[in-house]
Amino acid sequence: MIPPVKAVLFDVLHTLVDDSGFPRYQLRNMLSAEGIDLDDDQFEEIYRALSKKEYDWEAAAAEKPFRSIRDRHRSRLTALYDHFGLNEYRDLESDIALLWQRIATSGLYPEVSEVLPTLAERGYRLALISNADEDDPVIQVILGAELPITFEVVVTSQGAGAYKPAVRIFEHALWRLELDPEETVFVGDSPSSDIAGGSRAGLQTVWVNRKGGAYPARYPAPDATVTDLTGLIDLLPGVGEND
Repeated sequence: MIPPVKAVLFDVLHTLVDDSGFPRYQLRNMLSAEGIDLDDDQFEEIYRALSKKEYDWEAAAAEKPFRSIRDRHRSRLTALYDHFGLNEYRDLESDIALLWQRIATSGLYPEVSEVLPTLAERGYRLALISNADEDDPVIQVILGAELPITFEVVVTSQGAGAYKPAVRIFEHALWRLELDPEETVFVGDSPSSDIAGGSRAGLQTVWVNRKGGAYPARYPAPDATVTDLTGLIDLLPGVGEND
């Protein structure tokens, strides 16, 4: 059980919102449209290499000047087209817009619609901290889901000018909530950006391990681990209940 807290802060993508790998599939479809058909291993090797360059959050948190998620999508797609000599044949901005649209079709994980209202009914204040742009479709998916709850604070990396795991983005959320770190718990799926970042900022942390993998020893350990968000029901019995 988590020590007493007043607020539960959530990561968004792969914690609340399931994009079902849309970016990966869409990029592969764009290559196929140009007659480039790769087997799974070939595509995965290229995709992982390009994605790591743009979405290594520890590196992104230290990078200056700050670059938005949309710019990172653009850079990854440009590099992919460069790799295959396609930049003169593809409309990059149209493809980025299409990718944005596809991400907007993402959905919530099945348990979200039950767990978050339960936590709100138990008196917890709810907030979001996401490595996302202000107009990011991932944010719109959760905010537009018409759940019977209110997120008191929504902090994006673009809005804060910093990516998780930078302490700054967590401190920004705490400042807006007017809470101390020990009064909150952060729930996320990423050991590097969510758990390590939250821990360094002084928040309690819960790792959402949907894939059942081993936790990387190089990062601070989470205070609790759940296989999906239903595990929060037992961890968080209500404000003041586990004082």
